[in-house]
Amino acid sequence: MARAAVIEFALLYGSLHTIAPQGNTPLNYPFTSKPNWPKRLLEMSIQRLLLACAAACLIYAQDPKPAPPAAPATPPPSANEPWTTKTFDLKFIDPEQVRNVFSGQSHVMEANRDLKLLTARGSAAFLKEVEDTIKRLDVAPPLPPNTQITVYLLAAAPQAPAGTALPAELKALEKELPAKMADLQMFRVRAGQPGETTSAEAAPAPAVSIYRIRVDSSSVNPGPKGDVVSLNGLKIWLNIPPADPAATPTIPAKTPKAEPDVTADLDVNPNEAVVVAKIGVDKPVAVVIRVAVVR
Repeated sequence: MARAAVIEFALLYGSLHTIAPQGNTPLNYPFTSKPNWPKRLLEMSIQRLLLACAAACLIYAQDPKPAPPAAPATPPPSANEPWTTKTFDLKFIDPEQVRNVFSGQSHVMEANRDLKLLTARGSAAFLKEVEDTIKRLDVAPPLPPNTQITVYLLAAAPQAPAGTALPAELKALEKELPAKMADLQMFRVRAGQPGETTSAEAAPAPAVSIYRIRVDSSSVNPGPKGDVVSLNGLKIWLNIPPADPAATPTIPAKTPKAEPDVTADLDVNPNEAVVVAKIGVDKPVAVVIRVAVVR
C-alpha cells in the first residue's frame, strides 16, 4: 500500500514539474478548465504533494514486517478443578524430604516417617508432579565398595623351603626382593568395617608364615588419578622360626603373642603391590600388601 502511494506521488510530481509555469506564461493545467492558474496556488500544491511523498516514503521505511503468530498460551489451572487425595509408599527416601520439596506450594501434604508414607491432596496435575518426583528420588543408595586385601610374605630360600616363585602381580619387585613367596592370605571387608583372618596353625611353624591379619577399617576415596584405598589399623602377626633351629632348644608351643609384628596406617592405589615391612638383616622377611576395590 505504501509502495503504491510512493509511485503515484512520484508520477504526479513529475507531471507538475513538467507543466510548471515559466515567468508569466499561462498555465494549461490538465486538472482545471481555467486557463490562468494562480502561480502561488500551484507552488503550494506542489509543496503539499512533496510533503505527502516524503511522508509516504517514511511510512514505507517504517512498515514493520508481519510478526509470526504467537504460540498459544498454556491455560492456567481452573480454580474449580477438583482436588483428590493420594498416598505414596516410599522405600528408601525420607517422606519428610519429599514434602519439603513442595513446601512452597499451597497443597496439603502429610509425611509419616514411621510407615514411610506420604499423603498428598491437590489437583491431578499436582499429584502427577509428586509421583514423578518420587520416582526420580526414591531409589536405592549405592552399596559401599568392598576392599579385597591380599598379604604376601616373602622370604629367602632357607626360610621358605616350600616357597614358590613370585606371582605375576609381584614381578616388578623381583629385583628389590630376590625371594620366594612363603605364604599368602587374602580376605575381603566392606568399606568402613573391620576385618580379620587367622591361620589355622597357631604354634610356630617350621617355616615363616602369616598367622593373623587384622584391619580396623578401610575406605575408598577419590584421588588425583583415581581411587585411593586407606587401610586404618593394619596389624599383621607372623610366625618366624629361629634362623638355626638345631642350635636353639626346642620351645614348647605356647599361646600366640599379643603384639603384632607389623602395624601400619597407609594409603595405597588399587592393584598396586606395596612393600609394607622388611624384617631381619641376613635373611630378611618382607611383607607386601596388594589391595583391590570390588563394587
